Amino acid sequence: MSESTWTSTPQTETFQTLQKLVAGYVLMPTDPEVLETAAAGIRRAIDRLNTRSWAWAITYDDITFDVDQTEYRLASGFKSPRNFEIWDANSQSVGRLSYKDWKTFLVEHQDITSESEPCVYSVSNVNAMGSLSLNAIPSVAWVAKYPTGRIWYYRKMQYPNPSGPTLDVPSEVVPFVQASAEAFTADRYAVAKAAPAYTRAERYLHELVVDNCHGGSTDWE
Repeated sequence: MSESTWTSTPQTETFQTLQKLVAGYVLMPTDPEVLETAAAGIRRAIDRLNTRSWAWAITYDDITFDVDQTEYRLASGFKSPRNFEIWDANSQSVGRLSYKDWKTFLVEHQDITSESEPCVYSVSNVNAMGSLSLNAIPSVAWVAKYPTGRIWYYRKMQYPNPSGPTLDVPSEVVPFVQASAEAFTADRYAVAKAAPAYTRAERYLHELVVDNCHGGSTDWE
């Protein structure tokens, strides 16, 4: 089965469904102002999810190397790198580039013209620059040998599209998003209900972190 046709199940609720559930927590499921607050609460929950790197958020992009080019653009949803394969002309993975944090990269690879071929990469401020850097300038021979690469990375969860089919998270993440959004909304319209919702949200988040740690133990490196 192609990865492009595979869909994880169970699917998550739609944004509209979750938005109404959150507004219903404060007994105002049709009030426009409360619905907008619920939407903001959902976005704040996603912001909090994006403070961590989740095993279920690993994805990849393929990169075509160019002669004399050391910087390559990253996807807008890129959060942090996981692994960078290099592929031969037959599109077979034949090795990896090593990762160094930006500070170490700058100290140890100040003169990229003095290094013979790329073997290390780094990512600086993704939010500001959105690119990765190689430690050496790819030569014609190197690009002929390794024309492409595949960078695996943790992606950021995206805000829901009001007209989109589902939220950009697995179904097991929805209870946290809902409870967090309910707490956010209750803080404004039903204060007595806020604390219980915050407690549920923290419990759900803890369960997600534990599950993520177990999932990470089967990951590669």
